[in-house]
Amino acid sequence: CPMSSILKVGEIQDPTNGNTALSIATDGKVTGSVNDSRQCVMAFMLTSSVSGGADPITGWTNSATQVSARGAGEITRGGSVSHSSGVFTFPFTGLWQIEFYAIQSGDGQDNTLQYDARTTVDGGTNYTTLTQVKGGVQQSGYKQNMQMKSLFKVANTTQYKIQFRQTSFSGSDQSEADANAMLTYCIFTWLGDAD
Repeated sequence: CPMSSILKVGEIQDPTNGNTALSIATDGKVTGSVNDSRQCVMAFMLTSSVSGGADPITGWTNSATQVSARGAGEITRGGSVSHSSGVFTFPFTGLWQIEFYAIQSGDGQDNTLQYDARTTVDGGTNYTTLTQVKGGVQQSGYKQNMQMKSLFKVANTTQYKIQFRQTSFSGSDQSEADANAMLTYCIFTWLGDAD
């Protein structure tokens, strides 16, 4: 049976939300929307610096709200990443990309600061390190950018969570923060369903 007798010009709607899931143009071009009802990209930032060690790092603020006047935004179709006491939870299962960025500063000496992205798959009873980055500054007033990125497969939205830990080996290092700009922040991006 020829394809032209099967596919017709028009749109097919997703029955769960009424959005266009597939459209067929008169020239035969097919355009689709995959998981349009589940999309999430969110960022969280620190507005106050964190000195020394923090397990976990707390004080996160939604960047889309905090610096919305500067153009910050987010996508939250189907749900939002939430946080409480430094622990982040996910609105739906699948593969998530986790990004963490920080500006480290020290007061001199050989200051070393370590960041860990720590995950739990048992609701928070046990946390283990998924990703780690470590760096140091050797003179007072020196700063450096540190970053880490990883993929986290969330199989259960109640049990699978993530937090960030800061370890200072000199006690005087800090992660810099600002209420008007994203200096130390994290980004969560839902990539799609995972097997």
